[in-house]
Amino acid sequence: MPQRSDKAAASWFPGHMAAGLRELASFASGIDAVVEVRDARLPGTTAVSLQPRLRAKPRVVVLNREDLADPAATTRWLRALRREQPAFATTGTSASSVRPVRGCLAGMTRRRAVLHVAVIGAPNTGKSSVINALSRRKRAIAQDRAGVTRHLRWLPLGGGIQLLDTPGVLAPKIMSRDAAWQLAACGGLPEAAYDPEDVVERLGAWLRAHGYDNVAARCDLSNFATSHGMLRKGGEIDRIAAARKLLALFRGGTFGRFTFELPKET
Repeated sequence: MPQRSDKAAASWFPGHMAAGLRELASFASGIDAVVEVRDARLPGTTAVSLQPRLRAKPRVVVLNREDLADPAATTRWLRALRREQPAFATTGTSASSVRPVRGCLAGMTRRRAVLHVAVIGAPNTGKSSVINALSRRKRAIAQDRAGVTRHLRWLPLGGGIQLLDTPGVLAPKIMSRDAAWQLAACGGLPEAAYDPEDVVERLGAWLRAHGYDNVAARCDLSNFATSHGMLRKGGEIDRIAAARKLLALFRGGTFGRFTFELPKET
């Protein structure tokens, strides 16, 4: 990505994530288990680096937005993840898709009457949507943009389970140039942290490199802007508006289902 985008992303993450990590650490002694929500299109990049006290807790990994990811890739990720902990693929807007997660939590061994579960994850992986689906009602704020959840709060799930809704806590150390544009393409970064035109260019290059030539052709901003009437006075193409529109369509699944990374399997 352009240097200014790299700097913007680098400055955004520490400022917004460090406070959330510190606050989460202060709750560690009262947490019995962790549900880690990842984006099924980026299961490696959206993994969270937990502090030692939280790392020792039982963990359940949820690959959310599986309806936007390549099904075969999701199957491979689940197989790899399940070697170490329970893992499930979900669509956070569907209560039925999280039923196995709810059952897993209900079956956990408890050291007290109420099971306290922290729901954590990178920004905009759909943590709040998963919480709402688990509880079958709208308890947490859910919006399709990064950084909506700002503070920790306990929410009752029922059946003697309390869920802790947390801010996005993506660890900056896992950021790379590829991870940055892929997160941006999936909606995991605020627009201030990336250049939409550059992300579209890199997305098109990735699609071509992986054999999706027909889809990659749709990432031509000049053609896209013209076909959608996104022109300024004098016929000049509005490339920024076109890039934003194109990324919105990609995030919504209009272009198909894609997974940007695969697990290392032995």
